[in-house]
Amino acid sequence: MKAKISKLDEIDKAKNPFKVPENYFALLNEEIMSRLPEKEYVAPPPVTLWEKVKPWVYMAAMFIGIYIIVNYLTSDASKKPLMTESTTSEAIGTSETVDNYWSTVHVTEEEFYQFLEEQVVEDGYYDYMYNQYYLN
Repeated sequence: MKAKISKLDEIDKAKNPFKVPENYFALLNEEIMSRLPEKEYVAPPPVTLWEKVKPWVYMAAMFIGIYIIVNYLTSDASKKPLMTESTTSEAIGTSETVDNYWSTVHVTEEEFYQFLEEQVVEDGYYDYMYNQYYLN
């Protein structure tokens, strides 16, 4: 065991066994670039006016579509007839329009609440709500 340790002691520690050629790192980049194949420079295609304006045109079309949809959904329903007079007369059998039919029906507030209460009781929602609130 002692003999192996003495062999390690014999190695000169001041001398580095690995050597690098002179100016190796200074010339490394040039050496690598000289070994690469030459590439042709391809100019990028010119950008047309349409390609520059296209995103803005699409965005404008999107906002116009949103504007039209919002106006359609928020417009007053009484301005648009649900059925024309000819289709109404065929469906109902009279010459009254749908708007005229509903304008002749008079329901008081009390009758409306009575109707709602009857629906709640008939459908069993009253018991369901009572059980959810008081029994749980």
